[in-house]
Amino acid sequence: MKGLSNTISVIILIFIILTLMIPIMFYIQNISQSNSVSQSIVNNYEYLHNLQISQVKTGHPSIFYNGSTIYLIYANGTFEPPSNLTIIGILYLNQNGVWVNITSIKYPLVISEGQTINLPSYVNDRPIIIITSLGNIFFLQPGSSIGPFSTGGKGGLEILAQISNSTISPISVSTNVTTNIYGKFENFTTPADFPNQTGSFQAKVPQYVFYENSKGQIISGIFHNWIILGRASVNSTNTVGIQVSLEGSPVVMVANYTPITAKVNLQIAILSNNGNQINCPINVNINGKSYTINQGSTIIQIPAGFFNITVNTLQFNNTLQESKGVKYHYVYDNITYNGKAYISASAILFVPPNPSTIPIVYIYYLNNFNYYLVTIEDRLSNDLQNVCPNASTYFIEININSLVFVLNGKVYNYNNSYWVQSGKYNYSTVGFFVPPGFISNYGFSNYGYYYNAYQIYINNQPLTTQYIIVNQPLTIVIYYNYTEQFVQL
Repeated sequence: MKGLSNTISVIILIFIILTLMIPIMFYIQNISQSNSVSQSIVNNYEYLHNLQISQVKTGHPSIFYNGSTIYLIYANGTFEPPSNLTIIGILYLNQNGVWVNITSIKYPLVISEGQTINLPSYVNDRPIIIITSLGNIFFLQPGSSIGPFSTGGKGGLEILAQISNSTISPISVSTNVTTNIYGKFENFTTPADFPNQTGSFQAKVPQYVFYENSKGQIISGIFHNWIILGRASVNSTNTVGIQVSLEGSPVVMVANYTPITAKVNLQIAILSNNGNQINCPINVNINGKSYTINQGSTIIQIPAGFFNITVNTLQFNNTLQESKGVKYHYVYDNITYNGKAYISASAILFVPPNPSTIPIVYIYYLNNFNYYLVTIEDRLSNDLQNVCPNASTYFIEININSLVFVLNGKVYNYNNSYWVQSGKYNYSTVGFFVPPGFISNYGFSNYGYYYNAYQIYINNQPLTTQYIIVNQPLTIVIYYNYTEQFVQL
């Protein structure tokens, strides 16, 4: 009975241990999963935290503080997809050295486009810090900035250009602005900074601009309006030319463009330098997309505005006349559009949204040389045939592989055809010696002979010069005869 009691006790103990271990195991597993999820959340937060710092430093958006107003401007459009800056607090350093939150501002403040934040008068000329929803803290002294922004003196004038609308986040573009801010009209490239805080001037930007990404894709914009950030008087905000009067504080002027969405037809024509159409496959890249022009001309549809065209086929052989013994070699010459030639194989061109006729891009190629089919043959002279009718048989059997013809140092075997580049060629031949007794079967048993080229014919005409001109398909026939006779002693 005592043994049975001990067995029952062991069974009960094992049951109690198992009952406790199951929830413990579930608990450990849940802790492991929770730690994995938590680590993933932390890593994602750190990535977004650091990304926001990078964006602000490169102008998405830039932050400028002049001591009374915070200017936020999207001066860089390279971040895709666009991101917002969410401000959850702005603090200033009071006279007692304590950071105090500015409660008159309604938080959270979501910044998604150029904006100004006017601060209460008691903040004037005090250091501030901006706290974002991602935990970033941006410290600014009066007259300082983070990101590309004019900081001349206490902040001057900056002129920017961007493409944006309700569906596209601001994309910063570089364009020309003409202004007489320094007295005479001069051209500047945006973003353009000036130290001026006072004075009147005029500024004008182009009607069209474009932005090109790393893939060669282009977004074109048409002028829409001026955005004025800061205090300045202007005569208009919806014309490319504007009259401005500064009022003693930093100002940002943004030339705002909307993207062009219209489609237009564009013709690509492939021509030789003499104006003839070339019907050979030519590959071009337009706005990052590859096109092959097979029939010398084709019409494609592209977005209106600026477009990037790059010629990928820089040289080629036209083999359409190959059966007639000629291959034409072409090399890229230029792109011609609207009467202007571009030597580079890549160009940025412009087609308006509503052209009256289909615009044509001409791609010209130069026929710089040709390849011609040249056949080279060797034969024995008629004089030798008359002396020894069997000589030609020997010549074919013994020497057909030992003789060669040389053009400009390059060796060609007889009784073959070659594609030879057009040009002027020096030539030479190779002779051979037959010892006495070697060809007794052919009637020359007692003598030795040295054979050399006797006469050369080009297309059945005797060659009279020391060079050969290859400018058409040729048949070159080299006649051999013995030039020296040797008697065996």
